[in-house]
Amino acid sequence: MQVPKLSRYRMKVFFLFIMVFGQSDASADPAELREAGAIMRLQGDQEGTYQVYKQLVTEYPADPIGYVFNLNTSLSNLTWDPQIKESDQDVTSDANAVFDLCERAISANRQDHQAYYECGQANLMMAYLSAIRGNYYRAGRHCTLAVKQLERALSLKPTLVEAKMHLGVAYYYIDYLPPFLKLLSSVLWFIPKGNTEKSIPYLAEAANTEGYRGDEAKYVYADVLSRSGIANVAKATQIFRELDKRYPNNERFGLLYISLLLEQKLFNQTVSAGREFLLKKHDKISSGLALLWISRAYLGLGDNELAIATFSQIDDFETADFPPWGKAWLFLTAGQLADSKGDLLSAISYYEDIFNISYGYIHPTILETAKNRIETLSND
Repeated sequence: MQVPKLSRYRMKVFFLFIMVFGQSDASADPAELREAGAIMRLQGDQEGTYQVYKQLVTEYPADPIGYVFNLNTSLSNLTWDPQIKESDQDVTSDANAVFDLCERAISANRQDHQAYYECGQANLMMAYLSAIRGNYYRAGRHCTLAVKQLERALSLKPTLVEAKMHLGVAYYYIDYLPPFLKLLSSVLWFIPKGNTEKSIPYLAEAANTEGYRGDEAKYVYADVLSRSGIANVAKATQIFRELDKRYPNNERFGLLYISLLLEQKLFNQTVSAGREFLLKKHDKISSGLALLWISRAYLGLGDNELAIATFSQIDDFETADFPPWGKAWLFLTAGQLADSKGDLLSAISYYEDIFNISYGYIHPTILETAKNRIETLSND
């Protein structure tokens, strides 16, 4: 009897873990160790992922594989919550270790596609970190280098999936630089130029790859699709649903799936998916986000009483350690619910709290809605 594809995949994961962590004397193969760690990352196992990183850099200090692996983990975590500043020094340290090793490798062999990929990945991570910390000059310089090095890696090895995925990301986000940077791009060398036409196809191709690399690419591909117009949101929703089913312990996939149902105004489906999510044990922030999406779905359905009852279940929402994008939706919802009850002073206060969030991850709709309501209520 033929073993189903997903079952074979899970069996492989099981044997990888046994092979990697069941060894006592012999060292694990670094590529197999990285694969086990990547699957842990997809499963949301932060502790296991960190242990793989430590094992890689301890057993293979002269190989960039461990440092690049951890840069990917850091990128995943910072895109979810850019407030995590304690990892900044670790990111810089990992990137510098990669630069030291990959630049020497390139000097020794100008045809080393892996070294170009590793340098490109480290530069991409430093570009992202610099951008979210407001250092746009450094971000532009690192991103220009990242694109050149990833393009070089692909020219040497056109089938290099990782390079396609990260180059697709770089092309996409460069094309969506802040407007004032795009105005400067024609006169300043350090402002890179993107290529959205290549971005989506690269990511789609990477997402079709078998195994963990394809699943990692699916996450990135779906994230970019969800930001590329409502026509692409349904496809992104389907991908996150698939990832949620395959990796049910990774709360991010489930929460992203619920949020995209809400974005499409599929309010009843949002409530059902949110309630299903809450049946499992989750941390305080994940549970709070699910309750937030359900509350907003009830608002969309015009059921303010259920919205208020659901929102009240979010523990200590005013001090909750939500990611900045989640906190903005949290304050908007609190303001709208106070608004619906006629508590106008509280509503204005919550709307004003949105503008105190310092990160640039606030959806334009939130800012516009809050601004309009503050003006309207202040004039009443």
